[in-house]
Amino acid sequence: MDLNDENEEADLLFARCLKIGTMLSLGLIAAELAAYLGGALSPYVPLRNLPSIWALPMKEYLAAAHVPAGWGWLALIGRGDYLNFIGIALLASISGIAYLFAVRLYLARRDRLYAALAVAQVLVLLAAASGLLNSIGGGRP
Repeated sequence: MDLNDENEEADLLFARCLKIGTMLSLGLIAAELAAYLGGALSPYVPLRNLPSIWALPMKEYLAAAHVPAGWGWLALIGRGDYLNFIGIALLASISGIAYLFAVRLYLARRDRLYAALAVAQVLVLLAAASGLLNSIGGGRP
């Protein structure tokens, strides 16, 4: 697929956002892992309990470990085993953030169609992250 000159600037901006965001996220994940493995923060689920609950189905694991489902992990980010979720959530959010940068560029160029498509993409990503699509589609919460 060839890039046309009109969209090349937006494509490069999007790619640059993805690259920088990915590098920052992976660096954060590495630092969080080092803090966890170094014992800087105590884990919520004790390491001695993990072997007996790892193989459980998700609902049973959550019950056995006494951890919340969905976005409930935010209340546990001060614990070593949940701190890494920040970097993972950031990594998962990068494409949405990159789309928002592209929206600014599209609006500056008065390209309303591409701006609307990028906003729609961000809304779809937000709906998926919220769990809203699980409840609509009858999927597991």
